[in-house]
Parts: sequence; C-alpha cells; structure tokens
Amino acid sequence: MDRKKGPRTDPGALVSGLAAKLNELERAVTRQNERFSAVIEVGTQLSAARDVDALLRTVMDRLTGLLDAEAATLFMHDPRTNELWSRVVKGASFKELRLPVSAGIAGHVFRSGKTLLLGDAYADQRFNPEVDRQSGFKTRSIVAAPLRHVRGKVLGVLEVLHRKVDAFTEDDRTLVDGVATQIAAVLDNVLLLEQLRVRSDELAQRVHDLDLLYGLERAASSSDQQVDLLERILQTAIEAVGAKAGSILIAEEERDSLYFRNASGERSEALTSVRLKTGQGIAGYVALTGELVRVERADESEHFDRSIARKLGVAIGAVLCVPIPGDEGRLGSLELLNKKGGFTAADERLAVLLAGQIGRAFASRQSREDLERKARMAAIGQMLAGVLHDLRTPLTVIAGYAEMMADEPTEQERRQMARSILAQLDHVAAMQKETLDFARGERSVLMRRVYLHVFMAELAEQLEREFERAEAEVKVVTTYTGAARFDENKMKRAILNLARNAMDAMPEGGRFTLTVDREADEVIFRAADTGEGIPPAAAERLFESFVTVGKKNGTGLGLAIVKKIVDEHGGSVTFKTKAGKGTTFEVRIPAGVSAD
Repeated sequence: MDRKKGPRTDPGALVSGLAAKLNELERAVTRQNERFSAVIEVGTQLSAARDVDALLRTVMDRLTGLLDAEAATLFMHDPRTNELWSRVVKGASFKELRLPVSAGIAGHVFRSGKTLLLGDAYADQRFNPEVDRQSGFKTRSIVAAPLRHVRGKVLGVLEVLHRKVDAFTEDDRTLVDGVATQIAAVLDNVLLLEQLRVRSDELAQRVHDLDLLYGLERAASSSDQQVDLLERILQTAIEAVGAKAGSILIAEEERDSLYFRNASGERSEALTSVRLKTGQGIAGYVALTGELVRVERADESEHFDRSIARKLGVAIGAVLCVPIPGDEGRLGSLELLNKKGGFTAADERLAVLLAGQIGRAFASRQSREDLERKARMAAIGQMLAGVLHDLRTPLTVIAGYAEMMADEPTEQERRQMARSILAQLDHVAAMQKETLDFARGERSVLMRRVYLHVFMAELAEQLEREFERAEAEVKVVTTYTGAARFDENKMKRAILNLARNAMDAMPEGGRFTLTVDREADEVIFRAADTGEGIPPAAAERLFESFVTVGKKNGTGLGLAIVKKIVDEHGGSVTFKTKAGKGTTFEVRIPAGVSAD
C-alpha cells in the first residue's frame, strides 16, 4: 500500500531561519544590556552630581539617543503656582514652558502618578496640541513617566516625544520609567539641600543684621552727636546692601516739606539745599504714606520725580525707600539708590530695621534736648526775672529825673534830651517785658498803625549808635514809606537783634544794610551783612533757643526771640548765607493795611 508523503523540510532553510532568530535575539539582548548599562551609568552620574542641571541635560541627551527620540522635557512641579515648568528641554524651540497641572499629558501623569505610553498623541483627548503650536514640533508618540520618589511623592514628569506614530515600545516605556525614578531620587535630595542652603543663608543674614544693629545700638547709647550717628547708620545701610548712594530725609511739619538731613553718593553735597514738598517724589510719598517702595528702575514708580535728578545731573536706577517711624507717626524716609542688579527682599528687611534705628536715635536725642532746654530755660528765666526786677527801681528814678529836666533852662534842648532818654527807657522796659514773656512762654503783641518812614528813621538813629563801637558801616534804605500794622517795640527788638548778630559776624569790618519794602499784602524787612556766613552745622538749628554761632558770651536767645516775635505777627523769617560772602535775613509780616 502506497503511503502519502508530506512536504519535505529544507534543512538549510531551517538552519538559516534559526540563525536569523538567534541573531535578532542577540541584538535584543545587546540592546537591553546597553540600556541596562546606560541606566546604571545614569544612576552613578546622578548620585555623584554637583551641577544637577548640567547633568540632567546630559541624561536627557543620552536618553533621547537610546530611544532614538526627537525631543524630551523634564517638568518640575511649582507648588506656589501649582504649575509644571520645564526645567530641562531637549529638541524644542522654547526656553521655558509652564502648564497647569490640570492640563495635557504631563498634567495627567503628574496627577495619576502612572507612566503613560501613547502611539498617537492626537488620537488621545488628554493631549494638548497648544504646546506643539508654540514649539513648532509635531508630536505623535509619547512616553511620559512621573518623577516619583520612593516615599511616593511626585516631583514632576519626564516626557519623551517622537514625530512618528508607534515609535516607542513597552521596553522604551520601562527604560523611561527607570530613568525617571533615578532622577526623582536625586532631585528629592537636591531640593532638600537647596532648602537647607536657603535657610542657612537666611540665618547667616539675620546674624549679620543683628551684628550691625548691635553695633549701632552701642553707638547710639554712647554718642551725643546725633548727626554723626545718623551718618554712621546711613553708611552702614549703603555698604550692607551694596548701594551706590543714599539719604536720610526728615519731615518739617511747619514748612510742609522734607529736607535731606544726611546724604552720601554722587552730588550728595548739593542735596543739603534741596527741599521736597510733602508727598513729592518717591521719598516724599514713602514719608507721607508709610508704604515702602522697591523698584529696579526709578521710572517704574509712578511717584518718581525726574526734576530732582535732572537738577543734580545724576542718573537714578534701582530704588529702595522705607519710612522712618517716629513717636507721633512717620519722621521721614530712608532712601537707597543704584544697586547693581536691583535690591532684594533681604535688603528691604535690613533697611526697615535701620530706619527703625534712625527713628529711635531721633527720639532719644530729642528727649535729651527737651530736658536740657527745659532746665536751661527755667534757670535763665529765674535769672532774668531777678535781674529785671532789680532794674525797676533805678529805671523809675531815671524816668523821674528825665521829667524834671523838661522844666529846666534851655528848655528846647533839655526837652529833646528828655524825649531821647524816655524813648530809651521805654525801649529798656519793653525789652524787660519781652524777655520775661519769652522765658515764661507767654505771647502778647500790641498792634497799631506804624508809618515806615518814621519807624526806619528811628531805627537808623539807634543803629548808628550800636555800630559806633564796630568797624562796620550801616546803610538804611526805606523803599516803602507807607503804613503798616504791627507791634512797633517788638519789631524794633527783632531788627536790632539781627543787627547785633551781623555786627558779631563782621569783627574785621564790613557793611550792614537794612531795607524795607512791600510786596502785595506783606511788608518785608531785609537785614544783610558781608560777614563770614553761617556754618552748615548751625544753619539747621539757627532759630532754636540756646544756639550760638561764634559767640563766647552769647545766650543763644537772640534769633529765637526774633522768630518768636515774627511768629506772633503771623509772619516768617528766613535766611540765605554763603561762606565768605555774608548772610541776608528776610522778615515778612502781614501789612495789615491797604497800600497807600
């Protein structure tokens, strides 16, 4: 019986097929070994990393090479904004990308904590094509793995991209997952180190700030020179924050302005004569509102006043300005300028601390000055009260003899002498009352109609006698000869005090010029000398009690009395001075009557 034979197997073909499969298996094993070695190498490099970002870029290059991928992105989670941001980007045109954790494939992987392999991204509704539109990359295949630490915390997402559909395999997914796990372990340690470093830097900064404040506190408790202390605080602030210039501005309530008490930096000497209106510029705004200002460029602030910078011819860049607290509100502002790179939050905290130190220094100094002023005022008041009381008896006798002289022979001449004596006695009596009023803090003015040509003529006669013993000459100019209403005796006293100050300022001779004029509804007296001028250190406190300039036996009351008299008349007194050229005082009081 014939048997039916099956198809014959070609041994050669069988051997060839087996060899091909063995070769394919060998290549797969080799590829797997290469990937395994690469993963081990990546882990070794990551564990020894110092420059983490540079190493991450190297890892991304190696990973895209192993997977024959075209792009990859390492996303980190920002807990402040709850966004994913691209810490490392490979093969895309954008430098940084931020995505909400609720959007896209990366957001899904971050929220789920599971690795995702997509053969065609556009076929998945979770894919966000907006990123492709921004980058110009056409995504098809995606492998996205969470950066999960062993403790379970997801730090971000590792995403690998290809332009071809189904370009990645399950083996590729396993590789990406393994690399992501190693990256997560390193990043977790890096973040911890960064937090420790930040805290260490903050602690070091606070210790440094405390050292500065301790040194300034010791200086404040041992220094009686407030200006020197404020200068030291300003220099400390400038050096500590790396500023190029700075200033301390103090508010003047009576003038509704701020003046530069201390300044350092380019053209700072010119600031001593500059005053800001309340609320003017950044410094004025800070002093008025108590809100600090920190900007990288001055023109970023709506409160920046360019006129001052133009006037001084300086460029202003970064600005840090903080309020100076006082006992009754805000005392002024501390302004720091032109730090390269801009001021930081740490600079801001230190500036606030130093501004508080300035406020305490002012309060301490003011308290001491008030106590000293009260003690000296009480002592001088008691002394003057006794002296002037003792003068009443001889003054009464002199007045009696002067009245008797009016009935003696050569009547006309004796009457003239009597009038002169009585006028002088009236003046002395007025001085007595005025000095007592000043010592007691009392205010009283006798307003009456005064004709300026008569008033100035009497002053000219008295000034000539005052300057007889001096080398200086006197000139009296009466531009306005009409009438005004004021206390005649007190205004004479004020002007004579200005004249005596001028005499003391010209020991080697010179000229004193007194003029009177009228502008609108004000009468203006100007007293000018050609002396040495007023030193800057004394100019700030010139009208305060007990402040003297170059007088060994001065009481420091002369100009204080001048200001008190002018204030009682509702007027103002100011001065202009120049070293070696002289000083001009200007007294303005309401005319009180219409112009003739």
